[in-house]
Amino acid sequence: MMKTDSSEDNKILFTDLDDTLLDDDKNVSSEDLDTINEMLEKGHRLVIATGRPIYSAKVVANRLGLYRDGVYIAASNGGVLYDCTKEQTIQADTLDMDTVNDLFKAAMAENLHVHTYTDDYVVSMRKTMALEVYTQRISMPYRILDRIPEDLPAPPPKLIVMSIEEGSRGILEDFRLRHEQIAEGRAVSVFSNDYLLEYLPVGVSKGRAVVNLCELLGIPVSNSVAAGDEANDIPMLDAAGIGAVMKNGTDEAKSHAGYVTERTNNESGVSEIIRKFIL
Repeated sequence: MMKTDSSEDNKILFTDLDDTLLDDDKNVSSEDLDTINEMLEKGHRLVIATGRPIYSAKVVANRLGLYRDGVYIAASNGGVLYDCTKEQTIQADTLDMDTVNDLFKAAMAENLHVHTYTDDYVVSMRKTMALEVYTQRISMPYRILDRIPEDLPAPPPKLIVMSIEEGSRGILEDFRLRHEQIAEGRAVSVFSNDYLLEYLPVGVSKGRAVVNLCELLGIPVSNSVAAGDEANDIPMLDAAGIGAVMKNGTDEAKSHAGYVTERTNNESGVSEIIRKFIL
């Protein structure tokens, strides 16, 4: 990966979206936006590091006025790296179709919701309440396909098994444990919250996104700051120079934190991180 010119004094913030930069109503406070703009104007960089697919991440970045110079996106938990300045994908990893097929069959046999992605749609084989909840939450349209993976136009960046039932975390943990042989050597799995079990290409993580983007931009990893709240943020928290976890983050995430904010995602906690470690 070739480096671009960048001052070694510059810093880079990798921030998760849901329950980190976004409040519970999926908005960003004016304080956070002002602090981010100040950071960017001083030459520092921002990476929106999210489990969301690139379509959804770009929608959010546009809505917030963050689709601009100095901003990058690490979507699908780091599987897709995107440069907002050049409006182009830097890197994209995908699952193989056999793995998609096997996971769909396993989840559907247990009446669990399962979906994957094209460039423009969330795609599944059944319309479920979980699908409605998920696509509304990430502002992305969906399509029902007769056959997956046969009807997919290309291998997808990730796959999600989802439950919105009571005790969903236990249901999904049980599914993951019983179907370890499907993923072994073919995919990695991670929880982005208690309702979403994500399957990603081997090697993909937000932590790898930290290393790759820092290398690309010529910014020392020691100058990177990561902000998150959940299990899928842990590789990013571990990889960055400073791993900051929101006050509202999970205990698991906090066990990997170099810093825990005094503010929650509803109280401009990202501004606290930026002022303490970036500006």
